[in-house]
Amino acid sequence: MRIVNRRDFLKASSSLGIAALGARALDAFAQDVLNVGVVHQYPIGEVGWETQHALGWKAMEAAFPGKVKVTVVADVQQAQDSERVFRELASQGNKLIFGTTFSHMAPMLKVARTAPNTHFDCCASVTTLKNMGAFEARNYEASYVAGVIAGRMTRSNTLGWVGAFPIPQTVWRMNGFMLGARSVNPKAVCNVVWINTWNDPAKEKDAVNALISQGADVLAGSPNTPVQGVAAEERGAWSIANCSDFSKFVPKKQLTGDIFDWRSAYIDSARDALAGTWKAQDRFRGLGEGGFCAMVPYNAAIPAEVVADAKQREKDIVSGKLKVFAGPLKDRDGKQRVAAGGSLSDKEIRSINWLVEGINGPFPKS
Repeated sequence: MRIVNRRDFLKASSSLGIAALGARALDAFAQDVLNVGVVHQYPIGEVGWETQHALGWKAMEAAFPGKVKVTVVADVQQAQDSERVFRELASQGNKLIFGTTFSHMAPMLKVARTAPNTHFDCCASVTTLKNMGAFEARNYEASYVAGVIAGRMTRSNTLGWVGAFPIPQTVWRMNGFMLGARSVNPKAVCNVVWINTWNDPAKEKDAVNALISQGADVLAGSPNTPVQGVAAEERGAWSIANCSDFSKFVPKKQLTGDIFDWRSAYIDSARDALAGTWKAQDRFRGLGEGGFCAMVPYNAAIPAEVVADAKQREKDIVSGKLKVFAGPLKDRDGKQRVAAGGSLSDKEIRSINWLVEGINGPFPKS
């Protein structure tokens, strides 16, 4: 495995660099080794979105020792750079290439159409091709369970949510969180502050302080950093982690969290590529074995009966007994969205643009 940043990769891939790198990749492939390229949008840090993907491809390497060779290109933020990197990775003999974010979808589609013998997989893509798959997490399942914990632990009956962008992936998490909270505490409400960024410590801290000033005593949200939890702990409030486990930074007041677990996405795709059975799939998985999301360990301060209830709901979600978006379900304007006995379809969930009852605050259009 080698990790390079965008600038060094593109520099090495120019002129003589392409031939040198390509020769090494093709030599490895000739020795029955699967060459895999992974493109990260930002640098790989200690926690957060990029870290969870890194854990995924590292698990893939460990699952196939000596059979998989990974080239990781980090900090590829611009679409034109993404297209160049995907194209170079394909030209160097990487037979399986991963994009780690929705922003990689459009440039990957362009390259995939010109490289039919290369397999592509893109996280959060909404489009697939014969040689390009997609994978996405039903993390509203985990946020529902976290909401159950929040609904039990709040004393003010006011929860707080720091919103990143009002896209379906953040909206379904926030709705799941509220539905979980109200399933055990009908008096619970959730105030939301939108900051329109995935990572801005100053904005995150200001949002947390504003929500606590509004009475929130359990904080959750969309940005992928520990800042919300740290800021909440400083004010004596509980928090719910997002994306990664932030307990290293929030040792006392983190209740639990919903994290991404992409290991099976990488391992399954590599296994199929090695076996010659790879087919483009649109994988949408939640909690459970082989799923794409999981719960952070529960804080010891949570009463045992509350933890037991949360764990039972996890099991019921995995078995299909409990559906998060089951009817009767109304939005916050009182409009019925799901009738009794029904539930939202995957298509409806993946395009959701409305908030459930109990969520207060503006809802900007994405």
